[in-house]
Amino acid sequence: MLNKKLSFRFRILLLLASVAIIQLLFVGYCFYQALMETLENQVGARALVLAREIAIDPELVHALGANDKLSVQQYINGLLPLTDADYIVIGDKNEIRITHPNPSKVGMKMVGGDSTRALIKGEHYYTMTEGSMGLAIRGKAPIISVEGEIIGIISVGYLLDQVNSWFMFYLEPVLIGLLLTLFISWFCAWFFSIHIKTQMYGMEPEEIALSLRLQKSVLQAVYEGIIAIDNNACIITVNKTALNILGIANSPEYYKGKHVNEIATPTTFLIANSELGNVSDEVISLNGETLIANRTIIENNQQQSGWVISFRLRNDINMLTTQLSQIQQHSENLRLLCHEHANKLSTIGGFIQIGEYDKAIESITSYNNNQQQFIDYITNTFHCRVIAGLMIGKYSRAQELGLSLEFDDTCHLHNPPGSMPSDKLAAILGNLLDNAFEATLKNPQSNKKISLLITDSGSDLVIEVADNGTGIDSAISDSIFIKGATSKEQPGHGIGLYLVHRYVTNAGGCIFVDNADPSGAIFSLFIPHKRS
Repeated sequence: MLNKKLSFRFRILLLLASVAIIQLLFVGYCFYQALMETLENQVGARALVLAREIAIDPELVHALGANDKLSVQQYINGLLPLTDADYIVIGDKNEIRITHPNPSKVGMKMVGGDSTRALIKGEHYYTMTEGSMGLAIRGKAPIISVEGEIIGIISVGYLLDQVNSWFMFYLEPVLIGLLLTLFISWFCAWFFSIHIKTQMYGMEPEEIALSLRLQKSVLQAVYEGIIAIDNNACIITVNKTALNILGIANSPEYYKGKHVNEIATPTTFLIANSELGNVSDEVISLNGETLIANRTIIENNQQQSGWVISFRLRNDINMLTTQLSQIQQHSENLRLLCHEHANKLSTIGGFIQIGEYDKAIESITSYNNNQQQFIDYITNTFHCRVIAGLMIGKYSRAQELGLSLEFDDTCHLHNPPGSMPSDKLAAILGNLLDNAFEATLKNPQSNKKISLLITDSGSDLVIEVADNGTGIDSAISDSIFIKGATSKEQPGHGIGLYLVHRYVTNAGGCIFVDNADPSGAIFSLFIPHKRS
């Protein structure tokens, strides 16, 4: 419960600080043990050296050998101030004290039980033993007479209190260093916790987990396929829709960290130079599927760190486009027919009101015959119903604008080529005719005529649209088929000719643009019946 109440930043700080404290305590303990052991060895060696040097002093040996206890006491009392030892005790071969810092203890037996090795075996050594003056490190050495006989023992002692004072002297700078290290560790842990929280955008782990789960759910729920890759073209994430579109059976998690060419080929659009920037509504081919794709840069601190590519099947887009186009076309046709019929009815109504019944009947008959002849011509020339409906609508639109749409005598279309579905062919013709209408209306010297040729009698489908307009602006003549290139000032233009060029080139065809005489432009399209 307490862990949940603490912020992630404080938990990180607490963890790092705790680790630093544990490490410092461990280092301090190891140093303490090493220092104590070293200091004990050094003090013991010092006590032993001093004991051995005093034990071989001829003056002491002579006095002890002569059993001159007073001389021994005077010798030791004069020597002790010259050393740093806490006490020097001399005992005879029976461990009876001859000298002692406390005179009342002279004549008593030495305590500690650590004199046997020196008196019996003649060894030199040091021990840490509880003596009459307390716990001390004591150097022991036998006193040997000139004849080689052990006649006594010397004990040079350093009380543990003195050793501890030396230990603290050496430990003080180490403790200061450890405390300084602890402070620096806390300080670094504090800033590291701030850095971690900044990298997490100020979010708690629970919030990040919720965000990731939400992101994953959204990613899998969207209808479009999505692939995110880093600068090395390795997959960061991919959703199920993308794998389904590309015909991949494995789960999205399987491909994380793998190169993008393991799920898609070719990768030209996916692995792009950062200079190309973001791209939208690009027609691409992946794994044999034709897709409409978008590509967006992933930025991290204003630097590119990868790409996000989203795509849908072109057929899905085409379906929606076709449905929308058909609805718009029907609406346009109905509006034009309604307008035209309203004018005719007004004329017929006027004849009836003035009693010119014969002229009313003649007008009805003439209009009906002309309309039927045009419809028969269109349906016999263009066997594709989509194109036939488009031609009727565009013809009526031209008349409404005060233009004349003329069909070449050689026009004939059985069916769209195998490389060009009827909806795409309708989009091509519609864009070319709309551009021709606009260009012709802009030219005040125009003869208001637009000519159209469509024929599939040869090995190619040939389309030619000629207008009497303002021609192609020289400023955009080299880029008229690039998306967004337009001479119009209003936003939202520059798409029509881009789509025309895209559909024609994808079908294996080509486009030629020439100037018309005396003014205007001629667009010539050649689309093979079957793409090679």
